[in-house]
Amino acid sequence: MTGRYFVDSKVWLYLFTEDDAGKRDGGDTFFRERTGADALCVSWQIVNEVWGNLLRKGKSDEVARGMVEHILRSCELVDFSLDLLLRAHDLRSRHAVSFWDSLVVAAALTADCDCLVSEDMQDGKRFDGLLVRNIFTRDGR
Repeated sequence: MTGRYFVDSKVWLYLFTEDDAGKRDGGDTFFRERTGADALCVSWQIVNEVWGNLLRKGKSDEVARGMVEHILRSCELVDFSLDLLLRAHDLRSRHAVSFWDSLVVAAALTADCDCLVSEDMQDGKRFDGLLVRNIFTRDGR
């Protein structure tokens, strides 16, 4: 996979926690293979989800902040806007996805990403040219 990637929150959480060593290693490989070569993107929604989940999993404020700062240094940040919200509403209507997932997809499309890296959405699904990939499956790599 080459191009621009929008990275969903669970991918980051596996990287930063001990929840699943195999998925942590898979995420680490994904990020190492793209360091400096491809654009990684996230939205404020993803940043907030990661930070909140890190705190819920017992990470200290200082540690969680450091992890979020790593994300912000590594990625292009997609701002929330009325246009993004309206795009999400359109996607939700046309593709029958949840409100929160439609915001993720809209942010990825707004950032001109080729691929949405997510464990939560159907691997191989397309949204207006955006491909969903689950990097934790054999076919997703």
